[in-house]
Formats: sequence, structure tokens, C-alpha cells
Amino acid sequence: MLTIGRIHIITDTTLQSRYSHVDLARMALEAGVPTIQYRRKDFSREQHLSEVQEVARLVRRHGAQLIINDYVDLAVEVGATGVHLGEEDMPIEEAIRRLPPFIVIGASVHSLERYKAIAHLPLAYVGVGPVFETQTKVPARPPLGIEGLRQFVGAIRHPVIAIGGITPERAKILFESIPTLHGVAVVSAFCTADDPKAVAYELLQALPPS
Repeated sequence: MLTIGRIHIITDTTLQSRYSHVDLARMALEAGVPTIQYRRKDFSREQHLSEVQEVARLVRRHGAQLIINDYVDLAVEVGATGVHLGEEDMPIEEAIRRLPPFIVIGASVHSLERYKAIAHLPLAYVGVGPVFETQTKVPARPPLGIEGLRQFVGAIRHPVIAIGGITPERAKILFESIPTLHGVAVVSAFCTADDPKAVAYELLQALPPS
């Protein structure tokens, strides 16, 4: 199975309006970020399809990975690398039946009980969080903290992508504290930064030496 990137930038235009999804994807890709997640809860084909198609073209041009949040059919249509499904989204088993084999699936889990129910499935990664306090998700779940995340990473056999309140400084701490953590996903620290591209560079520098 495809090895998923270790730094995920999630594009967002609800936290800020200076940059479009295309702008954000371009800055992250120019910095060298390997994985872009397109997340738009208000997605409309009429208004946003061309936007996703442009993001997909940029990602292909940079040889990176594109993950579409929530929308399985859209991931197929734009030739995305994968789709990310939350606990309230389409059942993963149904997504597996609908997706061609070359499109991978990532899933969010908020409890180890939930993970046990999907542990047998061919997932490219599992998203775990929030690790720190975040306003991205409303209502927000209590943050796991480093020790809480450590428990998830130790119990999950799939690559774990941590999310929630992650900055470059916190990413470095997480990688140092939990050597088996695969990666991090970042929304606010990138999208609302004065210089998003600089934040992307810092996130890449937070990765441990390979």
C-alpha cells in the first residue's frame, strides 16, 4: 500500500479568507509538503468543482498526494490519492466497495474502541486527535495531550497522523516524544499564519532525520 506523507496540510477558508484553497495548496506544495487534504464542508459541485480540479492539477505537478475529505465520488472524479472519512461520514466498508483500488482511505478515530472496529480494514493511515486544544472542530473534544496520543500510537497498527492544535514547535515535540508517530496534520497554524509557506517549511524541518 502507498506510504502516506508525514506532513499533511489541510486547506481551509472558514478560519481565514485571505487565501483560497488553491492559494493554500500552492504555498504548501512550493514548500515541499507531501500531502494536501482538501476539506470543504459546504462543498457544491457548481461552485467548487473547478477549485478542486485546480488543486488536483497542482498536486500532480508537484508529485504530491491529494486527500479529499468526506467526498468519495469527488476523490474518484479528480483522481485524488485518497479520501479521508470521519466517524460520522460514509462507512469505510462502503467506501472500499465504491473506490477503485488505487485510491486509499484514511480514517479519523476518537477512541480505541472505534479503532478496534476498523483495525482489520486496509487503511493508509488513521487520524487521531485533537492532541491539543483547537477551535477547528465544534463542538471540540477534550485534547488527548502527548500521553493520550502515545497510548493511541502504541495500540494502532496503521500509521498515525496526529491532528489538533499542532504548530511546528509542537510537531517537533511530538516526533521527539513519540518516535513511532508517523505524521501530523495542520490546519490553523498554517492557514492563519502571516506567512503560511514559512510555517510549511518549519513543519518539514520538525521531522526527525530519516
